[in-house]
Amino acid sequence: MVKLMTSKLLKPISSSGRKAEDNRLFSGTWIRWSALNTAERFVCANIVLLPVWWYVGLLEYMPLLLLMGIALYEWRRYGGFHLKRPSLVVVALFAFYAYCFVDTFLLFFEAHPSIDLPLGDLRSPSLNYLVKSSFELSLPCLVWYIQSNNVKVRTEVVAWACSVSVVQMLVSWLVVQFIFPGAFDHPPRTLYSMLTGKSQDYIGNAGSANYLQFYDSDGRFIFFFGNNQPSAAFIGFVGLLALDIKNRFWSLLLLGGCVFLLSLTATRSVWVAFPAVVFIRFLLTAGKVGGAWLLFAFVATVSFGTLSLPPVTNMFFDGYTGTATAVHDVRPGSSQVRGEVYKQTLKEIPDKLLFGHKVVGSPVYTTVGQGVGPEIGTHSVILGELLYLRGLVGTGFFVTFWASLIIWFYNTRVGRPMCWFPTLLFFTLISCVSFLHWMLAIGTLLCMVIRRPATKSLNRNASLCLSS
Repeated sequence: MVKLMTSKLLKPISSSGRKAEDNRLFSGTWIRWSALNTAERFVCANIVLLPVWWYVGLLEYMPLLLLMGIALYEWRRYGGFHLKRPSLVVVALFAFYAYCFVDTFLLFFEAHPSIDLPLGDLRSPSLNYLVKSSFELSLPCLVWYIQSNNVKVRTEVVAWACSVSVVQMLVSWLVVQFIFPGAFDHPPRTLYSMLTGKSQDYIGNAGSANYLQFYDSDGRFIFFFGNNQPSAAFIGFVGLLALDIKNRFWSLLLLGGCVFLLSLTATRSVWVAFPAVVFIRFLLTAGKVGGAWLLFAFVATVSFGTLSLPPVTNMFFDGYTGTATAVHDVRPGSSQVRGEVYKQTLKEIPDKLLFGHKVVGSPVYTTVGQGVGPEIGTHSVILGELLYLRGLVGTGFFVTFWASLIIWFYNTRVGRPMCWFPTLLFFTLISCVSFLHWMLAIGTLLCMVIRRPATKSLNRNASLCLSS
């Protein structure tokens, strides 16, 4: 009897027991590294290390660096890339960035057939800008790789990494605000700018990517993103992702942190777009849970009350007007200048409708400040960088990419969290009044990979696989 009991106590744990242990994703508040596959480790590490990328000074090269890391992994493991036939998404995105690069190439060598810039014109692209334009081709390569290998990363993994990033921003804000106030009034250089011999003194917005600018001259916090626009875009993405977390306490805590951080960035476009997208997500969720009849009933009730009952109508329009005024009054001069830029941009788009103007226009003149504002064709992805600079041809390439991407998302929606559609809508809305920054690309790539893997990819042995 003693021998039998001893043999049972010393019997190794069954493989099913080990498998259950290996599949456990969290150990308390910490994620278990051994439970992640290679794609999840890659994504998680890069999000958590955002402050490091910021210090090094390579944030704007993130798509290229990610592609180089994937290429190194694929070469060491397989001796080459595993790619399928490119989809319409990939072809259209390649066509758009190739079109942009050809324009830049011809402008640099003063050989563009549709525009002749005067000698010494500041709008002529530099060699540095020409090289950076070629790096943008890494984006369609990343999209091609994700689609070819069906890369999948669990929602909880990305949410945990983003939560760490939010904590990093909150702690950094507390340190800068209360312990070392004014520490970044004179931003130090990044490691890259020190190695390349950039000036030690930060002057205005010139070359801001070469400096550790934690907040701008207006007191708006940028954190680790080099500009308030990509900072607000990332925080908004995390806030939308938080709504898909099943743990309600974690979800509400992360959402609250994001709302607070958004208030620190003082980005007006996000203040308007984020609540609108959250409301649209609520409508979609209500329709999914209660059926289409509940959604239609809610819309009908709100419409009837708003349009038919004078007190409700007055309250609605007073609230809308008050919100619009409050957002405008945050930086009234900037709002007026932006409005003049968009007005002049819309006026000049038809002058070169098919192929675009290729370079930004002259500065607008306003009654704010010194009277000279930003150039025509700036401060908007849709109006400026697409319609004004690239014309209908370039815009057609991009619209084809964006529409086919949304169709691809819908066709692969099984296993995806709901945040993919609100995020794409959010990025579209802020693109109306924002420039084309790297966070829009990285956020879209994250939406592409966030998807529940097959069960077999969650065990420990599959942690060496890049895709399910």
